[in-house]
Amino acid sequence: MKKDRDPQNEIFDVIVVGYGFAGAISAIAASDAGARVLLLEKMPFPGGISMTSGGGFAVARDEEGVFQYLSRTNLNTTPAAVNRAMAKGMMELPRFIRELETKSDIKFGNDMRSKLDPGAHNLYPFPGAESISSMKIGPDSRFKGFPWCRGMRGGARLFKLVMNNVEARDIAVRYRSPVTDLVLDHDGVVLGVETVQEDAEGTRQYMKFVSRKGVVLACGGFENNDEMKLQFLNIQPLYYVVAEGNTGDGIRMAQKAGAKLWHMWHYHGSYGFKFPEYTVAFRHSIAGPRVPTRKMPWILLDKYGRRFMNEYPPAVQDTPIRDLAYYDPDRQEYPRIPAILIFDEEGRKARPIGFPIFTGTDCEEYQWSEDNSKEVDRGWIHKADSVEDLAGQLNIPLEQLQRTLHRWNTFCDKKVDEDYNRIPETMMPMSNPPFYWMESWPIVNNTQGGPVHDEFQRVINANDTPVPRLYAAGECGSLFGHLYMEAGNVAECFVSGRIAGNHVASLDPLKMTT
Repeated sequence: MKKDRDPQNEIFDVIVVGYGFAGAISAIAASDAGARVLLLEKMPFPGGISMTSGGGFAVARDEEGVFQYLSRTNLNTTPAAVNRAMAKGMMELPRFIRELETKSDIKFGNDMRSKLDPGAHNLYPFPGAESISSMKIGPDSRFKGFPWCRGMRGGARLFKLVMNNVEARDIAVRYRSPVTDLVLDHDGVVLGVETVQEDAEGTRQYMKFVSRKGVVLACGGFENNDEMKLQFLNIQPLYYVVAEGNTGDGIRMAQKAGAKLWHMWHYHGSYGFKFPEYTVAFRHSIAGPRVPTRKMPWILLDKYGRRFMNEYPPAVQDTPIRDLAYYDPDRQEYPRIPAILIFDEEGRKARPIGFPIFTGTDCEEYQWSEDNSKEVDRGWIHKADSVEDLAGQLNIPLEQLQRTLHRWNTFCDKKVDEDYNRIPETMMPMSNPPFYWMESWPIVNNTQGGPVHDEFQRVINANDTPVPRLYAAGECGSLFGHLYMEAGNVAECFVSGRIAGNHVASLDPLKMTT
């Protein structure tokens, strides 16, 4: 083993922890405000969970309307000033994105354009929903993606735009640089961070980076921290989809600095699939905003053969997990974990059932087959020749399974889901053998909880005052505390990153030496 090097110190105005959307925008904003910025990333590459998004983000057409919507969405869990700052920032996003595009023309050319799509996202019917639209960066034939990210092209394109802007500025970027601790003085003022950097040869270098103005924590949530998931999220097991580097580091460090926490129970999750060949879970194939005419060929059953939910709710990657989280106190079990996803032969041919997304150090791409035949051959999808065979394989009483299927097929005939109000156009009958089934597990796309922050993104301590010179942005303490807004987390990364970067850069520098 190579010997560790001696500790070294470097001084910057602003230190940003985490190189996803929120960290990159924080660094860009602080740099544009005249600060000398250091951007630290624990992984060997940038992007984090950000580049695995669909690439769309919510924007506002009316600030007051969006404020009303956010107030209802967050259901009294987020202060009005924070919701107001988000609404204002969403109003400014179209102009800001076009500014980023201008500085990226040399890389992308004139066919890289943003598109404003009014009403493109399926939102809850709350006051102000009509004030929210979406933007998405269009495709560029010359951009082939990143080798460490597979599956979602929209998020990767948007991240490339942001990454180009980081590279166009004098921002110092360090990879393989996990931040292990904040540096605090005896009054609790944040003075910088400590890291343990490791090069390709395995040589470790202990570093203390000093911040003359402040530190922004933009290092995501705790999707890949099993202990935190057990303590804060009322469901188990819970598999992560794309968050290899998201282990709650920023939350832990903020707590040490005295931060209050909020929204720790709230996470963006659904039902999906877990196979032993892969560390991460797979989403089901209905991955984006709800489209009323998009067929969903399956239903979900509990272990006793009963359907228990609307499989296609308004935010199909947010609230479905809440139905799986039910715990039966009489039987002392989670009867819906794993849930059983079933479909028939017509459903098998209708569309791919799974949707793999990969990002990380071991990014092996998997292409799900269009008709699911490859997955049947692999044994991921189980086949039953008849309803009787299906009941036997699932160890469910035949009469119960027959009742469930008959009731569902009756709903399909009437085009009304009398149990859970699924959109009629999405429903497909299940009567053409053979039948197929898969175990479906709870999956987490991203957590929302973390340190409390104010409208300036300043981290708030247990005494309801700001932790001096400490900020949080993006998923590290998201403002979403009850229901998710489609394309909201990406928008929040841009809005909160700009606010944090600008505010920390405006502070008077501390007088210090190494």
